[in-house]
Amino acid sequence: MIEEQGQRKQLSNDQKASKEVKGQAVNSKRSYWPFALAFALFFMLLGVVVHPIIFWLGLVLVAGAIIGWRLERR
Repeated sequence: MIEEQGQRKQLSNDQKASKEVKGQAVNSKRSYWPFALAFALFFMLLGVVVHPIIFWLGLVLVAGAIIGWRLERR
């Protein structure tokens, strides 16, 4: 009986820990950098088809989005 109560307390501690982790995930800051990177990649690939200047502009945008996303994580 005592062992069962100890196991129940351990489960409740595990449940508390999982609730804290879920709370942290919900409260995480949303970022617009993934969208910016997707747009920049689309723009760059469009430049492959349309014109080299658009490709190079897209490449600059991709680099900027990657750098911006990386700096946000720090």
